[in-house]
Amino acid sequence: MKVKVLGSGCASCKALFEKIKKLAAEGKINATVEYSSDINDLINEGIMGSPAILIDGNVVKVGNPSEDELYKILGIK
Repeated sequence: MKVKVLGSGCASCKALFEKIKKLAAEGKINATVEYSSDINDLINEGIMGSPAILIDGNVVKVGNPSEDELYKILGIK
């Protein structure tokens, strides 16, 4: 799976990216993880807030998820 975090470059956006990257490094998810702070990426997806999580190109969450919500989004039990 490909997970992409779109953000404005703020601390919470970067923290979400780092959290997802850590989950991948720990083997809890099988994913490539990317981060973009390019405002055009947000605009092109029609996203009005940040951070946003895309999985395989589909927007699955806008806003900062709780840990439980993040695990559900990523399919971690």
